[in-house]
Amino acid sequence: MKKSIFCIGTLLLFSAALWSCSDDSDNNLEEDLSLVQLMEVKANALADAVVDISESKGFEIITIDDASMKMGGGQSDDSRYVMTITLNDIKGIYDYKKGLTEQQGITKYGYLKVFDKVADSESFILRLPKEKAMRPWKLYVDEDVEYVNDFVITTNEYNYSYLGGMQFDYLLNSEIEIEDEKAGELFVDWSISENMNFDYQSKFTFADDFSVGVEFGLNEMYSYAFNLMKGDDILFREEVEISKSDDTDKRELKYSLELGNIKIIWNSESESYVVYRNGELQEGAKIQVTHKYESDEAHVAFCRKGRDIKITFEDGTSIQLSELLTANTLELMNKIFSSMHDMKFVKHIVDKVAREVYYTNLASSNMN
Repeated sequence: MKKSIFCIGTLLLFSAALWSCSDDSDNNLEEDLSLVQLMEVKANALADAVVDISESKGFEIITIDDASMKMGGGQSDDSRYVMTITLNDIKGIYDYKKGLTEQQGITKYGYLKVFDKVADSESFILRLPKEKAMRPWKLYVDEDVEYVNDFVITTNEYNYSYLGGMQFDYLLNSEIEIEDEKAGELFVDWSISENMNFDYQSKFTFADDFSVGVEFGLNEMYSYAFNLMKGDDILFREEVEISKSDDTDKRELKYSLELGNIKIIWNSESESYVVYRNGELQEGAKIQVTHKYESDEAHVAFCRKGRDIKITFEDGTSIQLSELLTANTLELMNKIFSSMHDMKFVKHIVDKVAREVYYTNLASSNMN
């Protein structure tokens, strides 16, 4: 009840300020709020964004998972294929074709074939039914149903290179439309070197300009980051960097969490948390962090439900970050960011059809 009264009071104060100021003075409006009130406003903005994302077509795309694959009778396939495929190998426009004959439906190299090339293009364009795209385990099942190719994936950058061992290089940049409406843009850049240096980043930009992204790295330091943005504005960002000191074997750790223009920072040298507002240190705020997981590095993140943050302000007021955002918002954030780490949609649609097209084209070229 106390929290509800506080939320209403904050919103009323912010609304009153809106009436008294012009549209181009949002930063001035926020200056009138206390730090705790500003955190409430930023938390509400983040929660609203997460709800909007969860109700979008893009959310359905990025959260396709292996559990659904198994329920549908398919298999989870995390194998990497020893091969190299570039955009030049597969470019063109390909339509899903129902009921191909047995001869048409299998390539010389044993791959099932359900797509036919219908036109040339400098991009790799797949047109298939949304019923197949959203149920990838049905992609190569010949159903006795007439579908429309109303799901379009336009890939403008593509590279899949795996030569065995650990070395791997991958790049994907795709736009997705469903029933002639833009659903979002997907970007994945992933590389593993022979000495096991690892870099991974993925980003999905939704039709309403929200975007979510993750980054993982293992080079001179281990790092990860999660972010949710509206255009160029940060609604949420969480980062961890773990590096080795230059003169000792002691590892240094840096952690930060941003909620709009509020930033919480911790590093192992000072061993204390500090809060910044618009880049200015906020004196008197005390922070307590609760860790929930220890085994999985990704799960030490707040957005993966691995830690919680309590801030006690100079006047004795305290807030728990998980309570500001609610359990439902945190559950959705965890689902969004975990899906961005392992893009099942890419694996079970784009990559699988790219292999089909590659071997179809290879078989055709060998016949000429």
